[in-house]
Amino acid sequence: MAEKTLEQVTREIEQVLELNDAGQTVTKISQELDLEEDYICSILVCRQSHSDDAASIAHMVMMG
Repeated sequence: MAEKTLEQVTREIEQVLELNDAGQTVTKISQELDLEEDYICSILVCRQSHSDDAASIAHMVMMG
C-alpha cells in the first residue's frame, strides 16, 4: 500500500464502489480491477462502517 498515492487509492475505491453498487461480487471486482479481494473487502467494510466518500475511505484503508 505504501507505494500508492492517496489519489491512486481514492480512484481504486471509486471504481470498487461503482462496481459494488452495480451488484458485482467481490470476486468479480477483484478480477476486473486486478485488486486483492482482502483489499476490496476492507474498502467495503470501511464504507459500511464510516462513509460513502472515497477520499475518506482511502485515508482509512491506507492507515489500516
